[in-house]
Amino acid sequence: MKHKNIKYLVIIFAGIFLWSCKKELNVFPTTSEVDGNVIVDVNSAATVLNGVYYQFADAQNNYNVQTIEWTNVNEIFPSEMAGSLTNAAYDDQIYSLTITPNTFGGDYIWDYGYKLVNAANGFIKNVTPVAKIPAATKKQMLAEAKFLRAFGNSELLLYYGQYYDPTSKYGIILRDEFVNTDNINVARSGVAAAYTSILADCDTAIAGLPATNTQTYYANASAAKLLKARVLINRGLAGDYAEVISLTNDVITNGPFALEDSVKNIFLTQGFNSKEVILGVQPFALQTFKCQQNQFIGNYPVSDGFVNLLQNDPRNQWVYRNDDGGTAYGSVYGSINELAKYYSGSTAIPVQTALAEYCYAFRLTEAYLLEAEAITLSNGDLGTAKTLLKTIKSHAGITDFTDVNNTNTAAALQVLVVKEEIKNFVAENGADWFALRRLPFTTAQTIQPALKSVNQLILPIPSSEISVNSLVVQNPE
Repeated sequence: MKHKNIKYLVIIFAGIFLWSCKKELNVFPTTSEVDGNVIVDVNSAATVLNGVYYQFADAQNNYNVQTIEWTNVNEIFPSEMAGSLTNAAYDDQIYSLTITPNTFGGDYIWDYGYKLVNAANGFIKNVTPVAKIPAATKKQMLAEAKFLRAFGNSELLLYYGQYYDPTSKYGIILRDEFVNTDNINVARSGVAAAYTSILADCDTAIAGLPATNTQTYYANASAAKLLKARVLINRGLAGDYAEVISLTNDVITNGPFALEDSVKNIFLTQGFNSKEVILGVQPFALQTFKCQQNQFIGNYPVSDGFVNLLQNDPRNQWVYRNDDGGTAYGSVYGSINELAKYYSGSTAIPVQTALAEYCYAFRLTEAYLLEAEAITLSNGDLGTAKTLLKTIKSHAGITDFTDVNNTNTAAALQVLVVKEEIKNFVAENGADWFALRRLPFTTAQTIQPALKSVNQLILPIPSSEISVNSLVVQNPE
């Protein structure tokens, strides 16, 4: 996992595009602008906002190849922690949950979250006073920026804050202005304040975003509702589960999205043409980063535990496959179960396929599973939860629902829902790791045996942050 030494003075990348149906995310920025009076009209505002989306996608210039690296922060890292992926090269301390403040790559999500928040804050600050932008256009732009800021802050809270205890003082650094040398030292907020800030941004996004945006890789109201549902189900206060049910049911019932007939088709044939994709992450045309890691190198194969989880599940034929010696690590170790979720080609002689680099931040499946899980957590109608779960399992090719039908308690049904979340979202958007942690701790240990302490549920604040921000207090060990 590549270390990112990204400081707070983040450049807002500028890509050239119009605020219209011609917006394109896969045009790499040719200029860069930092905080300043760079927004003067609709076109310049759209250019800077596109830069915030680049931060969301984690766009990099990787060995002079324009690349999005969403896979590092939101696919590989959380699924390693969930015990579904491992590192073929060595114990990177992620799969084993022995991460320290100095772990190589352990600051990746921290850097990602704050560069996204910082870019969003720069846009919000500079677009707000501009009078030449029509009110309706500005409202949508601000809604998109606040969705992106909420996403960044939710990543930070759910990975580094004691998200499970709203009374805890171990929240995150809440920043609502662009960072400079005068305001870099800021203490952590409490967890309650972090939740309040994130949910306020979600509400603004829900109110200001369209049902569908001009492209699949731009935010819409359903994505904002799902983000709010993700946040609320992890907070788990009185009334939160009922709101999760309401939000997800609204997305399912009233949103413009529909489940793909077979979930396999999203990743191997349909991509952003799938009616299920709510928010995708567009790769650059020439990038090979993700396919190189999975198909050519075989750096992050699935674990034995994940193979066991997919016993008698048709997904074990395509989510992972024996590499037939085609990967670098497979040629050394004989063979590995390479991650093939995004790859439809030969494993023995890998050639990059059309959708191998695509990434997915939000899919409709998540609404079904979050609603089902929230029903179990609120002791709601188990019949409704079972129907939601069976619907998703059927779209994965499963026809035998004996385990679901024979489950008679909310706690047992939650376990089945969480296992489905782990199977469905492996190496995708972090939903697998978040779901695992919502189980009772001893139950979660049966899925991820590396869990020994509740303190492993969150990451330590990186030492690089503590060295530059004297007000930051480390998480308990």
